[in-house]
Amino acid sequence: MSVLGQGRCVLFLLGLAIVAYPQAEPWAPVAFTCGGKPFQLSVRCLPSGESFIVLFDGLKETVLGEPGGENLFPVAQVSGERFHVLWIRYHDGFAGLGLYDSGTGFSRTFPLPGMKFAGSPVLVEKDGWPSGLVFLGNDSNNDDVFFLDLARESLTNITRTSRSEKGFVAESTREGISLRTVTLWDRARYFLAPGETAFRLLGREPVGPNLPESRTRTGNAEDCRPANTYVAFGDSITYGKMRMEDLEGEIHPELAYPERMREKLAGFYGPAYPINLGVLGDSTYGGAMRVDQDLAEVKALYFLLMLGTNDCASNRFSVDSSIENLAYIIDSAAARQMRVIVSTIPPRKDSIGERPLVQQNIAQFNETTATLAADREIGFIDTYGAFMATAPPDGWKALLEDIGGNHPSPAGHLVIAGLFAGVLAGYPPLRPAGVENISEASSSTWRFRWDSGCESDLSHYRVEFGTSPRVLVHAAVTSAPWMDFKGYSSGDVYFRVQAVDLAGNQGAFTRIYSTAGSHGAPHQVKRPPADRRPPQ
Repeated sequence: MSVLGQGRCVLFLLGLAIVAYPQAEPWAPVAFTCGGKPFQLSVRCLPSGESFIVLFDGLKETVLGEPGGENLFPVAQVSGERFHVLWIRYHDGFAGLGLYDSGTGFSRTFPLPGMKFAGSPVLVEKDGWPSGLVFLGNDSNNDDVFFLDLARESLTNITRTSRSEKGFVAESTREGISLRTVTLWDRARYFLAPGETAFRLLGREPVGPNLPESRTRTGNAEDCRPANTYVAFGDSITYGKMRMEDLEGEIHPELAYPERMREKLAGFYGPAYPINLGVLGDSTYGGAMRVDQDLAEVKALYFLLMLGTNDCASNRFSVDSSIENLAYIIDSAAARQMRVIVSTIPPRKDSIGERPLVQQNIAQFNETTATLAADREIGFIDTYGAFMATAPPDGWKALLEDIGGNHPSPAGHLVIAGLFAGVLAGYPPLRPAGVENISEASSSTWRFRWDSGCESDLSHYRVEFGTSPRVLVHAAVTSAPWMDFKGYSSGDVYFRVQAVDLAGNQGAFTRIYSTAGSHGAPHQVKRPPADRRPPQ
């Protein structure tokens, strides 16, 4: 027995009818040609939760995989007149690999004890014969690249990094097996020479764009629109794909949550402006790859993030790796001083959403998203929880599209819009900026002004002041962006200002200012963190 356990060395067959079973994306049939003959691979799902790989050659079906688990995500590799089918098997919470050889007509499965995720493998050959399988796997809290040596039935973690590898390219030559890998932050090259048992690291280089310097307003009277603008970043849900029986076409951004938020916010916040950065079919990795470029010219204070539905069904990455991508996106927006609000992903009522693996991925993804939001101290909404709490047990299904079922319906988008709008409006106003003395030299009254706040829900300003910077015993409220201090001609006045919105949320105070100095020039007496201002 090897460390992997004894693999199954005979083909498992079921007597099934010769019919086509088209799978909805991303579980669509895989078509390929070998020796001039067409073939098709598909996944057959049973009510028990089990699933099998079906190989169809135009005349008969061959069913691959072992019972008692989910055999999913088939791929085919063609080499001359021969082909191999490779797939992933999930059983009892752990992953395994399947391999079918058309030359022998036999299949094998390889259990991967302790591995909670395995991505689609690549078969490498030596002298025309299968040598090993290279694949992404997760036996810790991130995805590494593994090598399964078919001759020795030994498993090796090639990369063993603290960050998740997002992809790889493997190539087998007479000189050995070369491997190139990539993370969000770097690329690496590895090599396995004949006779060696371990891959050698040949080099590593950084990748990824540098973050541009944040653009903040100067304190002058400028366009206030950016402070009331929100970016909606996501996939087809954000973009507005919905398949409804009473709607013509599938794309309706006017009914999607970014646009519907304007209606919600109008009632208790005021004018607000969406920027829809949803991309059809996007993954968290795709989002991480485009976020810096997409935000390069954006002028917005808020960043709304709902992304991950496609990850949970595609098996490209483990949930750990997807959350790493999500964290990268969040950090990129936060580096631009944007206020981030992240959402869980909604449930799905299509056939893919019924699969145990997909349900498990969604649950884990949403739970970890909530933890990530708490760790980053950012805004959070629970779309999944809100959907499931709607008219139980089945009311949530009306919040999803009529056809398919993996996108929200117009009613579902209204729910999401309300959740996002509530958190956005709950943020306190920005700290007032541009405090300056505008008193006349001959006046006995000190007058100070500051830049008008930009938020649509701004109500007034609260000023705390006194004769000592340590005891600001007085308070005043003003709707104007200025304040007069009278009766202090014989001494200094110390004060600070904060903005308050219509809901009573109080923003951060400015630093403490003083009338000390010639003609009351302001004097900084302590240095708190820099004022937070809306991006430009």
